Amino acid sequence: MPPLEQLTVMAVVAVVIIGFVSHFASRIGVAAPLALVVVGVVLALVPGTPEIELEPELILTVVLPPLLYAAALQVPFVEFRRNLRVIAFLSVVLVVVSAAAAGLVVHALLGGVGLALALALGAVVSPPDAVAAISLGKRLGLPPRIVTILEGEGLVNDATALVLLSTALSVATADQGLALDGWDLASDFAWAVAGAVLVGWLVGTVAVRLRARVRESVLDTAVSLVVPFVAFLVAEHIAASGVVAVVVAGIVVGNGGAYRIRAAHRRAEGVNWRTFTMLVENGVFLLMGYLLPPVVVAVEEGPQSLGAVVGIGLVVTAVLIALRLAVMPLLLWSIRARAGKLERRQEVAADRMAAADERFGTVDDPRIRTRLDRFRGSVDRSQHDVSAERDGALGWRDGVVLGMAGMRGVVTIAAAQTLPGDHPLYEPLVLIAFVVAVATLLPQGLLLPVVVRRLRLERDSDVSERTQLVRLLERLQAVGAEAVDEAARDDDVDRRAAAELRRRIDDRSARADAVAEAADDGSRLALIQRIQALQRVEIDAERAALDRERRRGEFSSEAIAQVLAALDDQEIRLERMQGD
Repeated sequence: MPPLEQLTVMAVVAVVIIGFVSHFASRIGVAAPLALVVVGVVLALVPGTPEIELEPELILTVVLPPLLYAAALQVPFVEFRRNLRVIAFLSVVLVVVSAAAAGLVVHALLGGVGLALALALGAVVSPPDAVAAISLGKRLGLPPRIVTILEGEGLVNDATALVLLSTALSVATADQGLALDGWDLASDFAWAVAGAVLVGWLVGTVAVRLRARVRESVLDTAVSLVVPFVAFLVAEHIAASGVVAVVVAGIVVGNGGAYRIRAAHRRAEGVNWRTFTMLVENGVFLLMGYLLPPVVVAVEEGPQSLGAVVGIGLVVTAVLIALRLAVMPLLLWSIRARAGKLERRQEVAADRMAAADERFGTVDDPRIRTRLDRFRGSVDRSQHDVSAERDGALGWRDGVVLGMAGMRGVVTIAAAQTLPGDHPLYEPLVLIAFVVAVATLLPQGLLLPVVVRRLRLERDSDVSERTQLVRLLERLQAVGAEAVDEAARDDDVDRRAAAELRRRIDDRSARADAVAEAADDGSRLALIQRIQALQRVEIDAERAALDRERRRGEFSSEAIAQVLAALDDQEIRLERMQGD
């Protein structure tokens, strides 16, 4: 069979397997990535199956950016900002410490591996892949804060590990007299993050503004698909982290675009990215299992003992798991200490706000009024941050779940292939990475649902989602009604249309009867057109108000998302009636 036809057949078979396994995995309560790894191993053991050589650049440059971008689109910025310290600790500090610890273990136990190369392997196995943990967490009803932390960690830690890997490899492949320079490592990492944040913000902002002006859905889809690759390639061109740039661009587009990009375009985008993520992400886990047996055979045929290499991998796994669990008490203590600092800081800010109102509250100077409004908004957001920190406090049960969510996966396997292929211990090093990935992914992935059920984690103790949703809807309805009244103030037809639209807001079933009773000689058509125009005014006003509420942080991201989905439904129905 020609290579192209063989590749096509393999792709079709892979899609069928992914769909079949994903369907039945959800039925038996097992995360699809875990089942696909096992299926991949079984397929590789079938006689006559073709050999696959994984190109690491294909995963790191072509597959990883869109996967991270699709995940970043779903991350609520307010919750991400509130948990930034925790996410930074897990995705930067813990990854660096884990890489150092794993590298030292490999350097000590595997003879012939230099310290730089051992640290490179440590960087490979240090970042957890939160895909399986997040999918399990959402299905098992984990508190939203834990899901946000896992999502943020999974998005950022890859950048930390890849920067460490690049630096360690540059030293390992250079002159033997060179050594790791802590200052160079810190400066490289600082620029990788700072430059990537700037690139990601610029690319995301340009993408939002461009897509806000696009009317054709096909063109909007094309722009959406190229955004992660533009962010990645531009950042890599300036020696910054392409991974961080992709994440930042995704967060900017996902949060800012929700209030500027057409609802129909965002709905189509969501379907496209979910389809891509399901196929590619699960395909990589299937490939991960498929590649394991050939690596085992290569090590078995080499000078190293297969049992010794697997044993080193298990020791590294134990060290990584122990480190993650050991830092959880420190992490929980820091969260409680930060909550106390936020409350004290909020009290001081509230006192300053009261003093400013008393001194300048009656001043008519527009500049002073603007500064007061900004300060008042800052104090208001800080108050909501304090409430969220208090209501979403994490206990020891949450720490156990976070500790067990450190499963390795896609990045570990792909990055392992970038180790020097001409090194005599290349196959043992790759097998150690495989052992760490499989030994964390399968046992922890299977135990996590059991642990979550036994611990009976509580959801955030804030007011119920239903109460938040009602309050938010009432607030937006008031804004929408006011915008309709303002738009119809000086026009007789508008006043009739506004009265009808107000009745629709209170009782949507009244609209059809009112339109049918409108005067003839063309006024009925004019009334319908004005109703539709005022509906657009209402939707735009409510969407702008929802964006302000999102920034204030009073309501949960779940309530914001539900109301946004309802507004999107209204906008899509209106565009269909208008023939847009």
